[in-house]
Amino acid sequence: MVDHLRHVDWDSVEGPYGPATEVPDLLRALRSPDAAVRAGAEEELEDDHLQHQGLVYEAAASAAPFLIDLLADVDAPDRLAAWRLLTTIVDCVELYESPCPTEVPSLDDLGQLRSDWWLARSPEWRRHGGYQRPTTDPWHLAAYQAVQAGVPVYLATLRDADRDLRLGMAQLLARFPAAWEAIAPVLAEQLRVETDLTVAAALCLVAGLAGQPTDGPVVEAVARWRESNDPIVRRAAAMGLARLRVAPDHATLSECCDCLFEPPAPEWPVHDGALDNTAAAVLGGRMGPQPPDLAALLVERLRAARPDRHEYLPLHLLLGLTFPDGPLPEGATVADLTTAQREVVRLILDRRILAQGGPMPRAVGECNLPYTEEALAAWYSARQPTG
Repeated sequence: MVDHLRHVDWDSVEGPYGPATEVPDLLRALRSPDAAVRAGAEEELEDDHLQHQGLVYEAAASAAPFLIDLLADVDAPDRLAAWRLLTTIVDCVELYESPCPTEVPSLDDLGQLRSDWWLARSPEWRRHGGYQRPTTDPWHLAAYQAVQAGVPVYLATLRDADRDLRLGMAQLLARFPAAWEAIAPVLAEQLRVETDLTVAAALCLVAGLAGQPTDGPVVEAVARWRESNDPIVRRAAAMGLARLRVAPDHATLSECCDCLFEPPAPEWPVHDGALDNTAAAVLGGRMGPQPPDLAALLVERLRAARPDRHEYLPLHLLLGLTFPDGPLPEGATVADLTTAQREVVRLILDRRILAQGGPMPRAVGECNLPYTEEALAAWYSARQPTG
């Protein structure tokens, strides 16, 4: 590691405050036998060098290989420090392109296309010459790729006896869907032998967040945990299967949809305990054709949802399912809607979803529907199809 540090021209590597000349000494300090020295170095790297105020700098990509080496070193005094700093880097990366593009768009992809259409029509953007989707900053892309390069190490560490290291590796691996081919066999093997329930849940969520439609050992390994007595593990396994199976069964989809309406659970191992965010990421990132009963499940739950809950996530998924071709053409009437689209508009009106404010009006407007309660009600009633 020391030789590698010397081979980087740190004077030419940019950090938040200029050349990243302090970074190599701080990286060396992570191996200090003094816990206080290690803690101080980690804090400085996290707050002032690898990122600053949520922005990633060039130093993050240059430091990542040394953090991966530290994580791989079983004799290092604190391998979890490497995991925490690698997580800090990838958490602050902003990717505007899918890390694993597919020919068939996911619900998240469809949502991005509707957002692009909305922003392109914005008077503010028109005053500035028109809207163009932002592209990923080269430093952010380099940082993401540098952390992703550690996948072989994360997979090897997934077998470690330290429960916290296994949990950390699962949380890291979930960020790299492009590495799924390498992840799947190791994940299947570890799920067969894992005994810690929190780690098992996190491993199932690797499949849910990074998995691709498949069959075989990894599906069987995740399915085994659907029989767990622990509700967190069962839900995590349901999310894993919802992503892995081309046609998830009704019970699996139902449980995932239920999670969209659940309050945070402190023991949930990702997304700071937010089940709804995880379920939205799992369903929104599914590749290939969408399950035909998913829209009906979302409609059913939105109709029964509590009026004090802000239900943006399920609505956004539902709009992707029912408006897969994007916004309605100009001048469209209710007669131009499909039966499923008409049901969604009726739901929005009955539940007074637009009155919730926040992102709800824009979500509806991105389908080229009227996006105030009054305008949508008038459009729906005045242009009802006859006969």
